[in-house]
Amino acid sequence: MSAAAAGTSPAAPTTLAPPNWADDRTPLGRLISGVLAVDPLRRLLFLQARRMMIRTAEQRGIPWRARREQLRRQAEPLLAASTNPATVVPAYYRARFHAYDQGNLCWDAACEAEQATASVALRVWKKEPLSPETAEARMRDAIFAAIAPSLSGPVREALDLGCSVGISTQLLKTWLETRQSEPARVSGLDLSPQMLAVARVRDPEGRIEAWHHAAAEATGLPEAGFDLITLQFLCHELPATATRAVLAEAARLLRPGGVLAMVDQDPQSPTIRAMPAPLATLLKSTEPYLADYFALDMEAALRQAGFEAIRRVASDHRHRVLVARR
Repeated sequence: MSAAAAGTSPAAPTTLAPPNWADDRTPLGRLISGVLAVDPLRRLLFLQARRMMIRTAEQRGIPWRARREQLRRQAEPLLAASTNPATVVPAYYRARFHAYDQGNLCWDAACEAEQATASVALRVWKKEPLSPETAEARMRDAIFAAIAPSLSGPVREALDLGCSVGISTQLLKTWLETRQSEPARVSGLDLSPQMLAVARVRDPEGRIEAWHHAAAEATGLPEAGFDLITLQFLCHELPATATRAVLAEAARLLRPGGVLAMVDQDPQSPTIRAMPAPLATLLKSTEPYLADYFALDMEAALRQAGFEAIRRVASDHRHRVLVARR
């Protein structure tokens, strides 16, 4: 089977323009941005997006509100242990996104991340009668299958940057344990102490080596300490300047020959490019950095940060994985 048929190819500079709904140079992009610039309209869309997200999730068997309350009760006592007082929160992280006025720096964001992640997986195969667990497993299996060809040996140390509540971190640990006989030490890092408190709740056996509270672009971790670093659904939440800084930090943290794997929305996906304007407006109301994400030539940014042997894999019809070697 050819690389193209398998959905993978050596990465080349992005040739497609951003989706028209995310590009302010297009009439539709300007219209959506104009609507969102009116604060009462933006807030109304913001709240509508949140209500729709919760309603759809609960209709598909995700106990959104009940799980939120359960996680908060368990996680609140762990907040102090999950907080590094020296961590400086960048201004961009305090933006109003994900339908939260405080961005990710709040308990609702932390205690609803698990449910939102399951909803994303269900949306990938929304026409199939899958359980949240089955959809999540299918999505992650495809991601790890995309990473595997770039790993030439066992992974001793791995880091999940922007780990949120640790779903991706724990699944990365499980995958590495199944593919190699050598032990793999896996750590997670996030900028939200509330997210990390929930991650600790979700890791009762302490399988994860460490949960670090820091910015992904200024981790404070020793250089050349990791064989594998993952950025899973992180970069669409960052302005382009922050993404470039995160890539530079990942390059610093990786050992020579180490691998960086990035999974996120696929700018070349026909599904994403053809998103109806009303849905695109709702999405953009909760994701203030989407225009930056779609406009950034990620392959070029990886090369600028010192990465090579870049591979692109469409892991499903909405997401891509970029894998590169230091």
